[in-house]
Amino acid sequence: MGGRSYRCGHCEKDHFAWHSCNHRICPRCGAADTKAWVADRLENRLPVAHYMVTFTLPSQLRPLCRHQAAAFLKLFLASSALAIKDVLKEPRHLGGECGFIGMLQTWTQDLRLHPHIHYIVPAIGIGKDGKIRRPRDPQWLASGDVFASRLKTHLLRALMEEGLLSSSETRPLWKIDWNCDVKDFGSGTNAIKYLGGYARRGPISDSRILGLRNGMVAISVKDRDTGETVPVEIEAVEFVRRYLQHALPGGFHAIRYHGFLHPRSRKKLASIREQLGAKASPKTKPPETEQEPMLCPRCRKPMEMTAQLSRAPPWERTIPRIWLRRQRAAA
Repeated sequence: MGGRSYRCGHCEKDHFAWHSCNHRICPRCGAADTKAWVADRLENRLPVAHYMVTFTLPSQLRPLCRHQAAAFLKLFLASSALAIKDVLKEPRHLGGECGFIGMLQTWTQDLRLHPHIHYIVPAIGIGKDGKIRRPRDPQWLASGDVFASRLKTHLLRALMEEGLLSSSETRPLWKIDWNCDVKDFGSGTNAIKYLGGYARRGPISDSRILGLRNGMVAISVKDRDTGETVPVEIEAVEFVRRYLQHALPGGFHAIRYHGFLHPRSRKKLASIREQLGAKASPKTKPPETEQEPMLCPRCRKPMEMTAQLSRAPPWERTIPRIWLRRQRAAA
C-alpha cells in the first residue's frame, strides 16, 4: 500500500509509516470512520430511554457458524431482528413499529469463536395511526427470556427451511434455554460509544499483542471475574487461525438498521421527532483541520517527511482476476 519515510531531527532516527489498508479487521485502520459513525449516532439519537439487547448463540451452533458463515450469520441477523420486532409490536410492550441498530461480533477476548449480536433499541415505537407508543413501564422494555425464546423459534425454523439443519439435529436445541441479555443504557450515549469501538475494528488491537517468542504469541486478556488483565500465550499458527475466522465474507454488513431507524424510513423518524419535540441535527460538513505532524515513537518530537513510497501496481498487490480466471478455466 506504500507509505512515508520520516526523520527525527532530535534523535536523528529514521522511521517508516505505512499507508492505511482500510480493511475492516485491520487493528490499525478505521479510527476516523469509527469516530464519524459514533458522532453521527450521538447527534441523531432520540431523547428517550435506550436499551441494549444482546443475543448469544448456543455453543452447539458454533460449528455451523464456522463452516457455513455467510448463510448462517445472515439467518442469525434476520431472525434476531425479527424476534425484536415481534416482541415489541405486542400491546403489552410497545404496541407499534420499533427501530433499532444491530452490530454483529464473533470473538471473545482470546479470539475464540463466539457469535453474538448487540442491538441498541430506543424505548419508543410508532403505531399504524402514526402516533408514538411508549412502554407501559418507562424503566422496562421486555424480558430477555421472551426475546431468546422468539429467536429460538425463528432461527431454528429458518435453519431447517434452508437445509442447514435437519429436524433431528434441531430437536436437542429446542429443549435448551437460549440466552438474551437486556440492559437499560439511559440516553444511549454509552451504548453507542461501546458499539462504536467495534464499528471499524478487528478482533484485537496492536496494544493487546505483547510479543512473539519461541513460536508463541502473548496477548493481554481481561479476566471477567476479577477485572484484571492477564497475559495469555497462543501458538502462532493457532493465533492466525483464530484471527482469520473473524474475517466476514465479502460484502457482508456487520451493522444493520431496522424499523424507523432504517435509511428508507426517514419520514417515520421525522414524525417521531416532531411528536417528541426533538429537531434533527443539521448535516454540516466538519471543518477542515491541519494535519498534525508525525511524532517520533522514541522521543515524541515532530518528524519531517523525507520520502514517499507510492502504492505498488495491482499485479504486485494481488493476483489479477483475469489471470486467475484463465487458470481456473485451464484446470
